[in-house]
Amino acid sequence: MQKSILILIVCTFSIFSYGQKRKVKKERFPSYFGIVASPVIPNNFIGAVHTEIQDENKIMTADFHNKWGYTFGATIRIGLSKSISIETGISQVRRIYDVGVSIPDSNLYARQKLAFINYDIPLNALFYVKLTEQWYMDASLGVSITHYPSDVQDSMHPTPKKTVFVQGRRTESTYFAMNAGIGFEYRTPKAGTFFLGFGAKVPLKQPLFGVAILRQSGTGTQFFIYKPITAGYFTIDFRYFIPTPKKKKDPGNKSIVE
Repeated sequence: MQKSILILIVCTFSIFSYGQKRKVKKERFPSYFGIVASPVIPNNFIGAVHTEIQDENKIMTADFHNKWGYTFGATIRIGLSKSISIETGISQVRRIYDVGVSIPDSNLYARQKLAFINYDIPLNALFYVKLTEQWYMDASLGVSITHYPSDVQDSMHPTPKKTVFVQGRRTESTYFAMNAGIGFEYRTPKAGTFFLGFGAKVPLKQPLFGVAILRQSGTGTQFFIYKPITAGYFTIDFRYFIPTPKKKKDPGNKSIVE
């Protein structure tokens, strides 16, 4: 009886040990942390380089000329499979407008720069195509939460008695935008991952109003014009991801019984 029990214990232990050797760990895909820097490129395809504002009588005209800006921030890439990841993060975006205001009847012309600051939180699905051992092509699609913390304003004094205010007024403080991108990346185990690509951001609604106000001191006269600004833009994206250190193999996973 004791011999039978001993044989049963040995057989059970052997089967369990064999099963431990055969057990395959579920593959885990790495996540990466990095930084992103991009110039913001104005265009007339998904935005407007010039937004002209004019009243019906053409007393005053304002031109909001969209100049190159930039975005800078942090990004996180979460691996779901060998060919799919989720990418998110947060970036600060600086949009610059050169605003020209003209009043032909008074022979007045003035220019001023406005800088719009907003914060962007993207959520993108990222798809890879492996080209070589270290080169990959990426395509991404997703949405962003974009937040403008405040309106912006500056003033000009073309004459001692005339003051012109130019403003960027938010339609809403927070809105959504669509993201899309494509690019190439070079992966190295020691130096990290380097990405270069092109992106596009299309707001789902116009986020800003361009405003120009003329005030005449001493008379209380005020003249007001405004128009929504189409604010879509392209980017040239530079990303760098810090290499993920490899985990050391756990010797405790080795089989006790060979």
